[in-house]
Amino acid sequence: MSEESMLPPSSRNGWKIVFALIGLLAVTGLVLSLVYRDSTKPGEVIRKAQRKAATRVVYTIVFSKIDAAQTEHIISEIVRDLGADTSTADLIIGSPVTDPWCASISEYKRNLRKAMTETKDLPIGKQSVVVSMVAGLLTKNELPARVYLVGRINGEDVGPIAQRTAKTVAAIELRSNIMGPVSVISYLWPADAAANKGYARLFEEKGFPFEQRSVNSE
Repeated sequence: MSEESMLPPSSRNGWKIVFALIGLLAVTGLVLSLVYRDSTKPGEVIRKAQRKAATRVVYTIVFSKIDAAQTEHIISEIVRDLGADTSTADLIIGSPVTDPWCASISEYKRNLRKAMTETKDLPIGKQSVVVSMVAGLLTKNELPARVYLVGRINGEDVGPIAQRTAKTVAAIELRSNIMGPVSVISYLWPADAAANKGYARLFEEKGFPFEQRSVNSE
């Protein structure tokens, strides 16, 4: 018996099925490539929509690491300040360890917790640069704004950054008077440390609302 006779009879329909499957895979691949090619991440879409609809902006600048209990206390107070309708707030964090823009209150809380527990100690000069960057962002919109200062200013005093910070604070004051109101809440701790006290004084002397808070629950 020949080898050819032992093979199963070929089917014309079999080749058609194979070509149909190949065609289906090709179409599926094309559709998936169109769907996912250069697509914007869902979080980015939410962020853009939220920023466009925002009626206020909140900046939280984290200067240094603080302990877990203080972190939870500060986060709970900030969330309380935000109120029930957090969808109206553009939430921004100034920290080298987190994404600055947050798409939701849950992401904001998560990133705040990360910033407050993982931020490495920054030299005082770099700390002042972060605040200057936030001041620059403030001048790009006219929404009512609140700025939180969290952590510790590194150094014996604010002498090395006093001039730069004074200019930054003056820019924030001008923005508050001309564009949209700004208030500042300080969680700089210990509040009586020379650098923290001197830094807070630069803000207290200006014409916008300033409040010093404790990082510990009462």
